[in-house]
Amino acid sequence: MLSRSGRPLGELLFGPIAKAFVKMGISANTVTVVGGIASSLSALIFFPNNMLVVGTIVTSILVIFDNLDGQMARMTGTSSKWGAFLDSTMDRFSDSAIFAALALWGYLHADEAASFAVVTGALAALVLGSIVPYVRARAEGVGYTASVGIAERADRLLIALILILATIFGASHWVMGIGLWILGGLALITVIQRMVFVYKQMKEASDA
Repeated sequence: MLSRSGRPLGELLFGPIAKAFVKMGISANTVTVVGGIASSLSALIFFPNNMLVVGTIVTSILVIFDNLDGQMARMTGTSSKWGAFLDSTMDRFSDSAIFAALALWGYLHADEAASFAVVTGALAALVLGSIVPYVRARAEGVGYTASVGIAERADRLLIALILILATIFGASHWVMGIGLWILGGLALITVIQRMVFVYKQMKEASDA
């Protein structure tokens, strides 16, 4: 939901930076690759080392900067299927790194009682969250759309951010564990919503 509604705000906040990068001759694809690698490394370095504050700040900034490549491509008229493919691929690297890093944090630093819940919850959010964009890609591959659901990428990352912030401010580690499992559940619901949406499109097409 945030993915669909947040573009105007992103263009307002990061438009000047996108224009500056374009003037410097930096390509949108370069921003895509560098941003994806940097956000992945940030999460994998800071979170497992229990550096939640700096990790949250740096990783959040890098993930938000993901908005830049699309703006730059539109500004320069260089939007392409390759750019969209590259952006989606790097997003998967970044998302996987974030939730893998949270699983490592849970294993290394969470309270013993809540550790299992954090690790398994992070893995559930990672696996089920990765299916969400796959369903959309497969739908589009067979000529249908699937841009629906209660927990798209931006929604899932925002929830993860809230859980990390809650932990930073002293919440029980059970909050992180249970929250990650809920996040995994929301991703599963989104997958089901998209499957139903595609099925309805196919049925309408066959009945026409």
